[in-house]
Formats: sequence, structure tokens, C-alpha cells
Amino acid sequence: MSESKELFTPDHVFLGLDAKSKRDVFDCVSKMAEKVGVTTSASGLSDAIAEREGEGMTGLMDGFAIPHAKTNVVTRPSMFYVRAKHPLKWETLDDEDVSSFFALVSPDSDSGSSHLKMLSALATCLLEDDFKETVKKLGTADELVSYVNGYIAKESDEG
Repeated sequence: MSESKELFTPDHVFLGLDAKSKRDVFDCVSKMAEKVGVTTSASGLSDAIAEREGEGMTGLMDGFAIPHAKTNVVTRPSMFYVRAKHPLKWETLDDEDVSSFFALVSPDSDSGSSHLKMLSALATCLLEDDFKETVKKLGTADELVSYVNGYIAKESDEG
């Protein structure tokens, strides 16, 4: 499997999280990351995402946020997607609640390039209304991963 396909797989998707707080989202991402071997410590990763969240807003617009962290408990750069059952209060550019979360994690040892490339590609995709609407509607992890990976690859080729 190529590195780009390993960044975001169906095992990295959780649809329908009954989250009550930001921490619920961070914990969900961290538990998925631990299950697939992306982190050596779910609690350490959740803490790192929460710490980064405290440094600045990760909310975008139209119900999306990109919480992220770079930490020594992550073994390889990865992206996760969580869709909450109910929108959560989040600091965003449009002051709207968030129900779609793309979480990006990378190891401290990453020179920053993988993390920044993922963040940049995803941010570019999230400027496109058709991308956001499709992501919100897709019903399975396989469909979502196929669509997102394909869209990011297209953006990368054009960029």
C-alpha cells in the first residue's frame, strides 16, 4: 500500500459519534489511532490534541474542524475522520457548531512536511462546497475514504 493510502483508511473513520465535548472527539480519534498502531498511547495523543486545540482555533466553516497534533506518541503521519451525531460547540470562522472532524496526527520526528502537506491539502479541499457536502452525506467509511483520498490526490496533481 502506498504511503498516501495509509494516511487515511476505512479504519480511520468513525461515523455517528455520540460526542458531548471536544474531548470526546479527541478520545475517539486517539482510540482509533491506538487500534491501528498509529499511536503508542491513546491518552497521550488525546492530551496532545487537546493541548494544540488550546493554542488556537481549528474550526473552519460549514460544520468542519481540523484538530491536529504533532507528538512523540504518534508512530506515523495519519488522518482520521469523525462525524458526530449532534453538532458540538467549537470555535469556528463562521461561529457555527461542528459535526465533521478531520484529525491530523504526526510524530515529532516528522520534519513537518507530512503534517503540513496533509493540513494544506485538506484545507484546500474544505474550501470546496461540493467536497464538504459530499463528505457530510457519504454513509460508509469505504465511500468516504475513497472520495477524500481521490479528491486530495486530484488537488495535489493540480497544485
